[in-house]
Parts: sequence; C-alpha cells; structure tokens
Amino acid sequence: MNKNKIYTDKDVSFDLLHNKIVGVIGYGNQGRAQALNLKDSGVNVVIGLRKESSTRVKAEKDGFSNILSIHQLVKKSDIVCFMIPDEEIPELFRDIEKYINPKQALLFSHGYCVHFKKINIPEFVDVIMVAPSGAGKMVRQQYINNKGVPNLIAVHQDYTKAAFKIALSYSKNIGGTKVGAFISTFEEETVSDIFGEQAILTGGIPFLIKNSFDVLVEEGYSPIVAWFVCYYEVKSIIDLFHEHGFEFLNNSISNLAEYGGLTKGEFLIDDQVKLKMKEMLKEIKNGNFVSEWENEKNTGNLSLSDKRDKIKKSKIEEMNQKMLKILLKK
Repeated sequence: MNKNKIYTDKDVSFDLLHNKIVGVIGYGNQGRAQALNLKDSGVNVVIGLRKESSTRVKAEKDGFSNILSIHQLVKKSDIVCFMIPDEEIPELFRDIEKYINPKQALLFSHGYCVHFKKINIPEFVDVIMVAPSGAGKMVRQQYINNKGVPNLIAVHQDYTKAAFKIALSYSKNIGGTKVGAFISTFEEETVSDIFGEQAILTGGIPFLIKNSFDVLVEEGYSPIVAWFVCYYEVKSIIDLFHEHGFEFLNNSISNLAEYGGLTKGEFLIDDQVKLKMKEMLKEIKNGNFVSEWENEKNTGNLSLSDKRDKIKKSKIEEMNQKMLKILLKK
C-alpha cells in the first residue's frame, strides 16, 4: 500500500470479491447505490434489512430477491458492509457481534463509529473503509455512465493480511478505481469529513448565503434581486471553478468582480474566521463535538429541531420555495 499512489483499475490485478458473498446492511442512498454497482459488476450481493424496513420493496424491485434478516446476513457474508446512519450502528453492532465470524471483513463508508470507538470490534476480522466522495445518487449515476466517483480507502485492522486488497477490489466493483482510489485513514477521513461539513458544505456556505441575503433585504433591497445574487448565482460560480480551479474562475469574470472578490474575500474571511475553524477542528479531534452530538441525541434533538424550524421559517427559505417553484416551471 503506497500512501502517495492513486490506485486505478489497472492496479486491481486480482479481484478478491470473486467467489465471496458481500452483505450490504441498509438500502438507503449509499447502500442502494453500492449494492447495485456491486451486483452489476458480477459480485454476489445480499441485502440485510429489518423486517419492517420501508426500503424492502425498493430492493426487491431492483432485483434483490433474497433479502435476509441482518442476523442471517452477518452469518452468511464474507464481507459485511454497514450502510446505515452512524447513530444506528452502535446498537445494531451490539445486536449482531455474536454472529461475526473469524476472517470476515467489516466495511464502512465513514469512519465515525470505528475512530471514535462507538463499537467493540473483535480482533479476528479485517476492518476496512471505502468512502465515495459523493452522494449515493452520484455513485450510481457515474457507474451507469461508465465513469466513477473517487474513493478514500483505509485499513483499520488487517487480520487476514489481505484487507487492503479487499478494500481496493471493493472500490473497483463500485466504480471508484475508474477515476481513482486514494489512501487515507479512519481518523483522517472522519475528522476531515466532519470538519468539511461544518466549515464549508453544510455550515459555511449555507450560512454565508443566508446572511448575505439578510443584509441586502434588511437594507431595503428587493428580496428577489437579493435571492438571485446571493443564492441562485452560487451554482454557476461553483461550476466555473469546480473542474478547472480558482484561476479559471478569475479569468472567467470581470476585473471588477475579481478585484472585489479577492480584496473583500480576505476582509470577510479573515484570521479570526481561520482561528474559529481551527477551534472547530480541535473540538472534533479531541472528541468534544462527538460528546456534544451524543448529548443532543440523548435529549431528543431539541436544539436540532429548533434550528430546523428557524431555517424553515427564514426569509431566504421562503424565497427559495417561491422562486424555485417559478423557475422550475420554465
């Protein structure tokens, strides 16, 4: 395993998933996408669901006729894939750990429960991660298009001495090595993923958009105009730099926009913001955020519900619903 190497299809000389049973627990966005990609790659896939699962009908329609109980899946599978939300894994794991067999591989697409020791993993199994850098819908669509979504792969426990090759084979069968599998660790993937969500993806960007919109409206500008410049145009800007970088973006906009963005961007996202980001990262690494989240769950998600309600009632969300309904008719 070379940490600096980008692994592609040509690096998977022998498919270790051949003649193995891969059990996928859960059939949500990632579970469905990965299971279908595996099946279409010729892998023997079984699905494990609770009897009352609402996704059972969808799995059957997708061609998975042999849907097992989760206990049965663990007993039968060579590779057990946990494709359910992180908060559900610890309770499930306590329920199934007595059925785990020696030399099985336990596969995760996010390192949270392993890195933060939310589950007690036996020593006689491989523990691996294959984490697509994209939502399940993208993982599936790119596979259908004979493309792929990059994967982060990691080995936490290598009991059989074949854990990395199993992870690499799995990545190939879901389409990851078509574009590239990158070596990481459970710690690195977990911490960076949570930080990226908070600082940029689900924290930084939405709150920057909302506050920019609020400033314009509070100063008397039209909510429609504010919505277009602070919300609607974001996608076109991201599209400009997503595939070609920031220099391409700057070469694609006016000098006025470039100068204003570079100077006021530095003013807005200053050293104080960077210090706050470092504090956020520290809170994730030392486990304080995990404790905060555990307390939130244990108290019935009261704070989360309140914040959801505020977003739902915000002026920009009101405009989102109004404007997108109008534009989608066109």
